[in-house]
Parts: sequence; C-alpha cells; structure tokens
Amino acid sequence: MLRVILNGGDLVSWGLASALWPRVPRPLWRSWLDWQLFEQSITDLVVFGDTVAFSAEALACARENGVRTWVLENGYNRPDWVTLEPTGVNAYSCMSRDARAYRDVDLDEPVEESPHVGLITPYHTVNISSYFAGVVLGTPLFPTYRYPYAVPLWPQIFGHIRRYCVWLMRQNRWDREARVIMDDTRPFFVACLQREGDSQLIEHSDLKTNAAFMSQVITNFAKGAPRDHRLVFKNHPLDPGVEDLAARCHAIARKAKIADRVVFLEGGLFAPLARASKGVVAVNSTAAYAALGFGVPVKLLGRAVFDIDGLTDPRPLEHFWKAPAAPDADLFARFRRRLSARTQVYGSFHNPRNLSGTVKRLVERLVELDQFKASDQGADDPSNWREADWGENVTVLAADKRNASAMRPDSAGRSV
Repeated sequence: MLRVILNGGDLVSWGLASALWPRVPRPLWRSWLDWQLFEQSITDLVVFGDTVAFSAEALACARENGVRTWVLENGYNRPDWVTLEPTGVNAYSCMSRDARAYRDVDLDEPVEESPHVGLITPYHTVNISSYFAGVVLGTPLFPTYRYPYAVPLWPQIFGHIRRYCVWLMRQNRWDREARVIMDDTRPFFVACLQREGDSQLIEHSDLKTNAAFMSQVITNFAKGAPRDHRLVFKNHPLDPGVEDLAARCHAIARKAKIADRVVFLEGGLFAPLARASKGVVAVNSTAAYAALGFGVPVKLLGRAVFDIDGLTDPRPLEHFWKAPAAPDADLFARFRRRLSARTQVYGSFHNPRNLSGTVKRLVERLVELDQFKASDQGADDPSNWREADWGENVTVLAADKRNASAMRPDSAGRSV
C-alpha cells in the first residue's frame, strides 16, 4: 500500500514509509495522480471523505482510469463503527433512497453484538488538533499545498483544544441545563447544528453555515410553530468555537421576536433530550439518524443517506412543527440492518486501542468485496454489479457525473 503525503498533517499521521510525496503545483495535482496510477500499477484508491477538493479530484481521476475507489468516513452508526463505501458517503452513498428497496431485508437473521469501542471525543480532538498543527508547521516542506477547508487553521486548532477543556469543566453543568429543558412541561423541538465548515453543510446542503441554518429554522418556527412550543438548538460536540453560535442564535431569535422560546445548549446528552422532544430538525446530522432509532420524528434540510420517505418527514418545515410524522420503525430496522451490513465496519479511527483491529477488519472487508465483485454475480456488467451489490442512487450519480463503467472489477494489486 502506498500513502500520498500532501501536507505536514499527513506526515505527522503516517510518516514517510511507503509514501508518495507530490512536489507539484496545485493545478498539476490531477496530472501527477494520473501518472502515478499508471506508473505504480494502482488498482484501488482509498480516501477519507469524498468532498475535499484533493479527494474529489482523486476519485474522479481514479474512475476515469478504471481504478476501484473506496471512501472511508466516521460511521453512520456511531460511535462504534466506521464507514466504507465504493462511490461516496452520506448524500453520495449508493444506498437506495427508495423505501421499497428494503422490503426483502431479513430481520430474523441474528446479528453479532459488538462491545463499545470506548471514548472517542478526547482522541478525536487530539487527532484534529495535531493534524492541523502539522499542516501549519509543515508549510516550508509543502510550499505547493493549498488548504482546502472553509474554516481557518489556527482558530480550529486552538478552538478544539479550548472547547475540549471547557467540556471537561462544564459537562455536568451542560447535562443539568439539558435536564431543565426536559423537566419543563412545555413541549419542544431539537435543532442539531453541524460542525462549522463541514462537508455536510457545504456540499450536501443549500445552507452553507450554521448561521444560515439557525436563521431559516428560527424564522420558520416563529411563523408556523404552536405558541407554547420551544426550540432547542444543540451545538455540535466538535464545534471549534470559531464563531459564537450561541450569541448568533439569540440575536436571530430576538429579531424573530421569540427569544423567550429559543434555547441554545452547548452540550448535554443528546439521546434523552431527543427522546423527550416532539421532533428533531437537522441539516443531515448523524444525530438525526440516531433520533430515528429512538422513534423520534425527523425533518432534514439537507441531503443524507437516510433521507427516505417513511423515515424522515418529507413535508415542508412549517407542517413539521404542527404534526411531525414519526418514522416507520419496521422500515428503520430494515434500513439499518442493510446499511450496517453493506457500509459499516466495527471499529474507530480515533481511539488508539481500536486502531489495529479496525484496520484489520477494513482490509478483510475490502478483500471480501473484491471477491464478491470477481464472482459470477454480474461482475461482467458494471451496472448490474453495482445495483446488485449496493442498491441504486441514480440522482446522486447524475449530479456527481460519475461513470459506473469506471468502477469495473479488476485484478487485485497495489492501492493508494
């Protein structure tokens, strides 16, 4: 396996063993990768996330050259799982958005239970901070690297460290604030924020910032929600704190003249809060996916792998406040079973005790999928292979201009 080292963060994470170091200007990245795929006889390309510019261009280049692609991400079924998909994750997943595609899922088949992987947030914070610090400090070694993220680097680094320290000191207080909300007899809805600058906002939503999300939700809530209902915003646990979202939330609520009905929570346990609520509103957060598992109505304002009629509420937001539609429990169980079997691998990218086991299981899954594709189950026809193996999401493929013929099975070999 070969690793591509683009910046100091990659160097900190991986070192130089079995590494490719592209010393080319940013506009030549695609050409350099095109040559390496040929020169190194690459058969598989693996990326973490599919929307960052470097990864998106690498995926497109690989598919044009007939190289298999694999996208890793944090798990849909968090925190004990990671995601592996061939074409993309979240809104680019190949999981079908048609509820009828899950009718044949066998819920009677036993599922092996896996233990909890342990704490993730502390290690995640360390990993993010060390990676971005490596990007900054490694600039002299990587003069052609161009930072592709929306949020500036240093504010993210210090913001994650500061927020984690605050969480250590205030987690009990934040839990109490959440319990106060639940103990109040007035009904409430929960609105989940995304991590600022995350691809879920920028790529998979028309609302590009948390401020835009809060503005739309609060304005709509002021016009359409029953007057005795409250709206509770819950911040993302990995928010770097670059912007004072609480202050922005309260300002928007005051402008809408419902400041007394809007609450902003920096933390607190999500599960009991969601279960006690009338419903959850989100862009496409995995917290909303968890809420479906609790039987809580969910309204999404973005695009997500679980945005399926029968799971999320398809009606306009103003209708959701008055009569939120609960998810179909049977459909959710069938969807989760298939999602888990086809996209989830037990493990964690962050807790160091689970890294070696996670890598081992990911390699086993890649080998398993490679053997499946090489079998006689329609592998000679790429379109049939893809539909039989993963389901169909033609809307996403059309929007992404991805060519199924580029994802054809090939003999095993080196990956990058």
